[in-house]
Amino acid sequence: MKLRDISLSKRLLLGNFLMVFIPLSVMAVMGWLIFTAVRFLDTGQRSELLVKLWADKGSALSVQFAVTSIEDDADRHDTLKLKNLRKDCQILEAQGIAVAVLQDGNVLYVTPDVNVEDIRRQIAERKILSPSMLWDAQGFAFRYFSGRHRAEIMAVGNVPLDAQKSTVAPSLKKILEVLGAIIFVGAVIFTILLGRYLSQLLSRQVLEPLRNLREVSEQIRAGNLDVALNVDANDEIGETCRAFDKMRHELKENKALRERYERNRKELLAGISHDLATPLTALKGYANGILDGIANTPDKKLHYVEMMSRTVADMEKLVESLFLFSKLDLGRVEFNLEPVRPADYFADFVADKKDLFLQRGLNLTFDGEKIDSLVKIDRLQFARLVNNLLDNSVKYKKNAVVNVAIGICAEDGHLRISFADDGRGVGRAELAKIFDIFYRTDPARSNTAKGSGLGLAVVKQIVLGMHGDIWAEETLGGGLTIVIRLPIYEERHDEKNFAD
Repeated sequence: MKLRDISLSKRLLLGNFLMVFIPLSVMAVMGWLIFTAVRFLDTGQRSELLVKLWADKGSALSVQFAVTSIEDDADRHDTLKLKNLRKDCQILEAQGIAVAVLQDGNVLYVTPDVNVEDIRRQIAERKILSPSMLWDAQGFAFRYFSGRHRAEIMAVGNVPLDAQKSTVAPSLKKILEVLGAIIFVGAVIFTILLGRYLSQLLSRQVLEPLRNLREVSEQIRAGNLDVALNVDANDEIGETCRAFDKMRHELKENKALRERYERNRKELLAGISHDLATPLTALKGYANGILDGIANTPDKKLHYVEMMSRTVADMEKLVESLFLFSKLDLGRVEFNLEPVRPADYFADFVADKKDLFLQRGLNLTFDGEKIDSLVKIDRLQFARLVNNLLDNSVKYKKNAVVNVAIGICAEDGHLRISFADDGRGVGRAELAKIFDIFYRTDPARSNTAKGSGLGLAVVKQIVLGMHGDIWAEETLGGGLTIVIRLPIYEERHDEKNFAD
């Protein structure tokens, strides 16, 4: 794996880690060496070493170290061993401090030529409780009671805190200082060089792709969407460049889509203009016929007025359909979806409307009464959908009567509702276009009586609003079949099934 294939965040993390890890490792090694050396020293040697290293503390550090060691040794072991305390006592005695160790009131150890009672008296006078250490200008006093071994350790001495100073062996301190300085300076220099190398490496791997990205963005800004951005890295920069190139592809597709929309918009305006101009011309002709006296009899005038009324009604219907389509397309129509059993819906619909449609030349049949599934529909919009489909079959029938068969079947969690007629049908190449607004199979749009091209466009928007799909197929034997596919609703399922 190449370094540039590692994510940028990991590389930055690695660089920062190395710049921190190396000096810490050096310091840890140095500390380990010192700890190992000190580990093999006994208490007296450790105390002496501490005094040499911190000369400004005098003997205070040595005394404090010995006191801490006494407290630790007094409680660490299962039995109180005097040999573990003797070295610490000697350190204190070397500083002029008398020590006494008692267990169950018996004296285990006391500084030679010192009376235990004198030590008790001085402890009492200074009011030292256990555990406690007092060291001030008047002297030193210490008392510790080990409940585990019922032992009491007392230490007193006329040793003021600032009275004891000791000298340091220059050789030991000098060696440790030089060694520490060399290790520290070496770690700093190595860290700086490593950081510089990592920074240059990261800059090269980051800045070069960014430079290519800037050049491609300039090309895109100039309108050239064909220039490609090729980056081999698999890190965040590579992902960003690939995302940018994907955006370029999407911009190119959107540009083509926008151009297609622009053509559709122009066709839409042309269609609206044509479909409105034809009835307006007819209205103008009827009005002029009345004004010019062509309709010179009451019957002719009545006929002209009736034709004008029909024309206005057709125009009103066109405008209403266009307004409805616009609202559906913009998502401004609220759908009140409710569970409905399509088998019952169409059985009732055919029973009620069969005779009425038969008078208009449409023979309506239904097959699917055994399908018990539910779908969620808006009853008002679904009724408009069904009427638009049936009206479309009537308008484009090729015989005196057109047969329309409504069928229902279940497939893959959906209900397939089909409207198959045996009318004129459309060409295979036009099946995908008939749902476009103002599309008609008559390119010249000469027969406006057969519709404006809005009916199926409205149907498609209604089906989409009910979370379904719609498409057209050729009917076997000739004709057109409109297929609607809606998701099956199950009452035990959550309503979210229809929110997607």
